[in-house]
Amino acid sequence: MTTAVTGPVTGPVARPSGAAPCVPEAEHPRWTRAEHLVLAAMGSILFALYTGYALARHAKYETTGFDLGIFDQVIRSYSRFSVPTSPLKGVGYNILGDHFHPILVLLAPLYWLWDDPRVLLIAQAGLFALSIWPVGAFVRRRFGGRIGLIAAFAFGVSWPLQGAVHFDFHEIAIGVLLVAILVNALDLRRDRLIAVSCLLLLLVREDMGSLVILVGLLVALRRPLGPGDRRRSVLFGGGLGLVGVAGFWLATSVVIPALGPSGFTYWTFNALGPDPVSAVRFMLLHPWRVAALMVTPAVKFHTLVAIFAPTALLALGSPYVLLTAPFLLQRMLNDRELLWQTNFHYTSIIAPVLVMAAADTVARLMRRHPGLLAPRVTRAGGRRVVVSLAVVWAAWCVVLPTWSMWTRSALYPVTGGFLSGRVWDRDLRWRSVHETLPMIPADQCVEADNQLAPQLTRTNYVTRVTMSEGLASWAVIDMYQKETGWQTPPPALALDRLEREGFEIVSWRGPIVLLHRDVPIDPVCRMTS
Repeated sequence: MTTAVTGPVTGPVARPSGAAPCVPEAEHPRWTRAEHLVLAAMGSILFALYTGYALARHAKYETTGFDLGIFDQVIRSYSRFSVPTSPLKGVGYNILGDHFHPILVLLAPLYWLWDDPRVLLIAQAGLFALSIWPVGAFVRRRFGGRIGLIAAFAFGVSWPLQGAVHFDFHEIAIGVLLVAILVNALDLRRDRLIAVSCLLLLLVREDMGSLVILVGLLVALRRPLGPGDRRRSVLFGGGLGLVGVAGFWLATSVVIPALGPSGFTYWTFNALGPDPVSAVRFMLLHPWRVAALMVTPAVKFHTLVAIFAPTALLALGSPYVLLTAPFLLQRMLNDRELLWQTNFHYTSIIAPVLVMAAADTVARLMRRHPGLLAPRVTRAGGRRVVVSLAVVWAAWCVVLPTWSMWTRSALYPVTGGFLSGRVWDRDLRWRSVHETLPMIPADQCVEADNQLAPQLTRTNYVTRVTMSEGLASWAVIDMYQKETGWQTPPPALALDRLEREGFEIVSWRGPIVLLHRDVPIDPVCRMTS
């Protein structure tokens, strides 16, 4: 005996009586040719938008050593078949002793085509543009092609992605695409693709192990589709959970301590305990204290509102929202205040989950409570809800970073403060940098201000100011900045220290100070040889 299930495109599809459908949706229609063309056009627009914005920021000398300069040094090392070192982190510093992200080696061939840090900005724009495909496909199965396209574009211009583009480059860009693919694969119950996505995510960063554990839980608890399916799901989900635990342990307890000078230094959860086991115990025994920590101080609450408000909290009604838990817990329970804000790239990794979970919730409400969304509701009622959410989400782009390409100010992002000036405006600082940096010869060791470092990493051995261990023969400082970089002196103190170390000022144009001293050039500094 069979029961007909109808869909927006493919028509009736038969499934065994009593079997639970994945979604309304037991059919999985493919994109039509016209929809493919529209999706490709949207991806191209997003790619051009984000590439243009990122390259304009770099040309305006707004990109930074932390993190574009670091990743440029690392991936250039990979491209030359060398140990992935970053002098900006420390002389001879193996980056795998800081974070575990060997997946970056996949970007090394790009440096064979163009050996320049800007290639990473372009690659990130491409990764974000590609991620709209699985998001659109997920929504399409529930509400049809047009709604899938609208949701995909709304996701593509969302504030979490724009915040990431505004923050140079980060390995999390690869994770955004993989997470979108993973959620779509979970929805389709494509176990091989789930497994491959999870394994690749473990190579994105060490903390992805917690995400893989939760994926395993969702797989183990999913509805069986037939005899024996429950057992297969439990075994597969349990296996994924074990892989997640093993991946986290290997990265944080074996690889990073073996390669890093100080072991794993990113466990900064003093309120929870000294290690993951203690943290889990604390969370189980004191759930109300954990809940309070999640929303206090107020900046945490504001960030959570900014994350969930664009979907009218509907994302919270889907089991897929559980996949945001590891990242939100890691941020809000952390001692590092930067993680509590909407700035930077931190929210981009969960952006696809938010859109897909909200669409899933609307579909579930339609199926379980047909009269809730509209009188005599049909699939069109759910479509209207999803379109409304997409419009709200996308509308925020007019107050986000890329809007400053056309206007003189933009709100970055949501609660992070205002940006002034168009991204391609040229001012005194720009002219000063533009005239000063060409004075530094290639194949030198340079101590560079954080705002100037990625302009020099292509041809020089670049370290932080005062952190070259005596190797540097050049130093450059931006006196407009409040600090010269992470754990380095502010500009005035740095200038005084450099002069005491034998550096002499050779140029002072506007806020940019260039210093030089005569020291033997170490062979390690020869980048172009």
